[in-house]
Amino acid sequence: MTYAAFLWGLIWAGMFTGLYNATAILMHKSTLNYIQGARAFLPLAAVYLGLVWLLAKRPKFQFVGNPIGYLFGYCFIGLASSLFLSPQPVSSMYWLGLYAAPILVVWYCLDKTESRAYLRLLMRINYIFFFLLVLIIMPESLRVGWGNLPPFQQYTLPFGLGTQRTNGAGRFALVVLIVCVVRFLLVKNRWRWIWPVFGLAAFFLLLQTQSRTSLLGLAVTALLLILLLGLDWRYAFIGPLMAAGAYFSGFQMRAHGQMNRLVDLTGRQYTWQKGLDQILQSPFLGWGFNADRILLNAEHMHNSFLHAAIHTGVLGVFFFAATFISLWALVIRTRLFVRARHFSGPDKPFLFESILIAGFLTARGFFESTGAFYGVDLLLLVPAVAFIGIMARRETDQPAAGEEEKAL
Repeated sequence: MTYAAFLWGLIWAGMFTGLYNATAILMHKSTLNYIQGARAFLPLAAVYLGLVWLLAKRPKFQFVGNPIGYLFGYCFIGLASSLFLSPQPVSSMYWLGLYAAPILVVWYCLDKTESRAYLRLLMRINYIFFFLLVLIIMPESLRVGWGNLPPFQQYTLPFGLGTQRTNGAGRFALVVLIVCVVRFLLVKNRWRWIWPVFGLAAFFLLLQTQSRTSLLGLAVTALLLILLLGLDWRYAFIGPLMAAGAYFSGFQMRAHGQMNRLVDLTGRQYTWQKGLDQILQSPFLGWGFNADRILLNAEHMHNSFLHAAIHTGVLGVFFFAATFISLWALVIRTRLFVRARHFSGPDKPFLFESILIAGFLTARGFFESTGAFYGVDLLLLVPAVAFIGIMARRETDQPAAGEEEKAL
């Protein structure tokens, strides 16, 4: 498992940087700039090592009709469009390589006999980074105080990592909140009461950001959690509490009680129109990865499916959309909402968290580019989707005595 953790660490090490930090001028300004530029290539090292494993082991491709298989299809279409249609093929191939990195590592994990344990490890690493990011942001969040937004609606990250917009910070906070709630409800051990402390801090940060996509995710995950837990009066507080938080942060604070301000797209519609104009000029294969930044003056598409379309055209969108459609079809077909509560042992909290995170990212994808390019969302999505796929096909089990208490 150490090797899988190393590969996943390489991918995370390339976060919050890119080719824009790797120019000769920037890299030689200071040691920190050099580190930032060098980090941009670490996920490609994971790709190289993954391809070496692939060529040496030649594992069976087990993903036909599987959500992970559709992500591979999206990558293959992206390879063709990035090589032959991109205005900047080097940039496109770089971002395609970063996108492929977590998918290759998850394939490596799924090829192992103890694949669930490998995926749990990847998700634990994700959680560690998310908790750290929330802890890093919290001092500034507390200085800003309740009901206010940080300067320019951005939180400052240390070590030259730049800034994080409120939408991104809200995403970090919601994932931490999901983990805290699930662990508090499902994992009965002496560490149980530490989760509400982190959970309240994350809830405060989430409400402070006033991020509508994260508040939408809060509502979606609350509904999914109720479905997973069943109609149990002990959890009746979850829905009203989350609804109240979303109402006060989103409607009262963000929209000042005005519905038209709540549903305002904040200029996204103009970016979507410009993106559609470019998509129609190459409708079948798109323009390669990173095309939105290349063709739209560095603008971000703010919609997963339009983002996938400008990358890979309608052929790529078919595979990308099929990832989410096949995932939820699998969950519904296998009655996983009902069966999940009957699982035991260390898999159960990870299954709950995977379903809630996948639900949040699915909803987020309509207003952000979740999963369509390399980023934090992709690192959350890929192992969660893979874990759901395994558990959906697995019979419920009974753990050995004390195993549930060890599920940290």
